[in-house]
Formats: sequence, structure tokens, C-alpha cells
Amino acid sequence: MSEISIVGAGSVGTFFAAHLAALGHDIVACVRRPFQEYRVDSATSPITAPAVSVTDPSQIAGPSTWVFVAVKAHQTAGAAEWFDVLCGASTKVVVMQNGVEGVERLTPYVHGAEIIPSVVYCGSELIEPGHVRHSNNGYLIVADTPSAHALASLFDGSPATITISNDYVTDEWRKLGINTVANGITALTSRRLEVLAAPGMNAIARRILYEGWAVGRALGADLTDEQAEQLLGYLTTTRSEGGTSMLWDRLAGRSTEHDALYGAVVRHGAALGIPTPTNETILALLAATSPP
Repeated sequence: MSEISIVGAGSVGTFFAAHLAALGHDIVACVRRPFQEYRVDSATSPITAPAVSVTDPSQIAGPSTWVFVAVKAHQTAGAAEWFDVLCGASTKVVVMQNGVEGVERLTPYVHGAEIIPSVVYCGSELIEPGHVRHSNNGYLIVADTPSAHALASLFDGSPATITISNDYVTDEWRKLGINTVANGITALTSRRLEVLAAPGMNAIARRILYEGWAVGRALGADLTDEQAEQLLGYLTTTRSEGGTSMLWDRLAGRSTEHDALYGAVVRHGAALGIPTPTNETILALLAATSPP
């Protein structure tokens, strides 16, 4: 039984796994392509550490104490064989995926394990298995529970950190707003964030954000129009040369996370009677252009 397992060592998963390994934790990476070393190239939190990776669930001896889920949302069902051997009633599962439906998404697969959703802030790019280039941030936001404090203690002494929130619903819908504004427009236009300053794009971005945050507010999130305008200004100026994970997936011909982002807004909006026409349009366009 390993202390920690991570399912999906992409750009975000590798960053956090590397820092746990550097602290001396017993961590196993469950991956498609094996590697023997973690390497994080970073101006603020560089690290190298030995890695243990496995490519077949049959190589796992038994349930883990902690399981970090870093596959993308639409890849969750495909990882079910890993969860079958990694998860038990005493396991704690940390969801490191975009969107606000992590608990609902993982519940059918984790055999009664406790699920801890998180909001991920980590700018990193996967160079090769086990190796990432880190640019900014490196923390998870989780709701204030006893397990959240246990999770935070795993990272004590590391630049990868856990922020414990007493207003998690606001944090998750704020991040969903960032993702829905940035990801779909960049993916559909095959352009970086500078596209948000192109004629007509800022108006579309504003409608996406205001619709989503109206849903979030109905669910208890403390999000204001002033904050929305600040966010739109930030995305169209400060990060104009940046890209998004959905853009990289689209350019590589991979499936995208459109359902976890725009689908979540549409589903919650429909349940609450809140119109979300712009998000519905972006969802339909992305679904039509994303490979199965």
C-alpha cells in the first residue's frame, strides 16, 4: 500500500507529484508512459526528485492513503481500472480537474473514498514524461475540512502549497469563470489570449462570464460585476501572450474539456432557470470540433 498515488502525471500532476517526492513521500505515478525522475524547470520552485511510475493497474499492491486525480475531466471514466485498485473506504481522493462537478464525476468510481475537490492554480507545461516547465502559481484551494488540513500538511516545507478556503463555492466559480472566458475562444480561433482583444471577442467573453457568474451567485458565490470587469481586463492585457490547455489540446487534435466547463454552466443554469445562451453556443461549437 503506497502512501500517495497520482493518476495522470501531466503538467499539473507532475508539478505537485514532484514536490511531494522531493519531500520524501512514498508516491507512485499511474501513467501511460513511464519515467524515472521528476524535473520541474522553474524560476521560483525548481526541483528534481526520483520517480516511481507504473503503467498497469496490476502493478499496484493495494489501496493508497491519498489519490490525486490529475487526468482531465473527460478522461475520468477511462481511468476507472486505476481507481478500482487504488481506492478504498479509507482513501482520500483529491480532484485536480477543471470544473465544479468533481465530486459528482468521481463518486461512481472511487468505492466510497472521501472526495476532496480542489481549485487548481498552476501554470506549467509538460515537456516529456516527468518533466515540466513551470511559469506561475503552484497551489490548490480546498474547502476547510479536517482532511483539507491533513492534505496541507503533506506539502509542509514545499513551494507547492494548499490554500484552505472558508468560501469554496466562490473560489470554484471564480476559476470556472476564468476557464470559460479563456479556453473556448482560444480553442475555437486557434489563437492565444491576445484574441480576446480582437474586435467583437471581448463582448463574447463578457457574456460568457456574466452568464456563468450569475449561475454561481445563485449557488452562493460572492462574485460581483466589478470583479468580472477586472478579470476581463486582466485576461486581455496582462496575459495576452499566454495560451490555454484547451488551445493546446485543440492544436494537438485531442479531445477537449468543453463539457466540464461550459456543460457545467449550462446544466446548473438549466436547473436554476438561469439562461446561458452564450455558454450553450460555445459548448455546441466545441463539441462539434472535438474528436471523440
